Amino acid sequence: MKSSYINKDLNYGDLLKTICFSKKPKNILEFGILEAYSLKTFLNNTNNCHIEAYDLFEEFNGNGSKKEIINQFKDYKNVIIKYGDFYKKINSLEDNYYDIIHIDIANDGDIYKFAYDNYRKKLKPDGILILEGGSHERDQVEWMIKYNKRPIKDFLNNIEHITIGSFPSITLIN
Repeated sequence: MKSSYINKDLNYGDLLKTICFSKKPKNILEFGILEAYSLKTFLNNTNNCHIEAYDLFEEFNGNGSKKEIINQFKDYKNVIIKYGDFYKKINSLEDNYYDIIHIDIANDGDIYKFAYDNYRKKLKPDGILILEGGSHERDQVEWMIKYNKRPIKDFLNNIEHITIGSFPSITLIN
């Protein structure tokens, strides 16, 4: 299984499990599926939780999910997987609804800023925004430099957050 969270500097699955244990979420929103590592972790560590997951599937220019991933979850009535653009989906989502929003879509500083400015209002007051990346090491990945992407650390310098791990790292914002 491909995931930026597997076999790295810490067990990111355990981190997501811990968040589920402490938050006991009823509604989770996720952008970026790839092979569904985080989606499976959320599914296996929640009870009576509605999970919406969106991806660009084969339309994504990079390491993306295949639309067939939907078939793996067809028997779970609490999981909805659909095509959805992170930048456009915001307008159709309810405010103050989600306990957890997880974003893992080739994150860079601009994605972080958009998530911070737009998706935080979709969280319940005690909700948590989880974003892949945030460390200095993560900002040094080849594609971030090659495509001159805005470093995540530049954005994070101005907001309250916690970044865990060095690579790929995960950032938590409430």
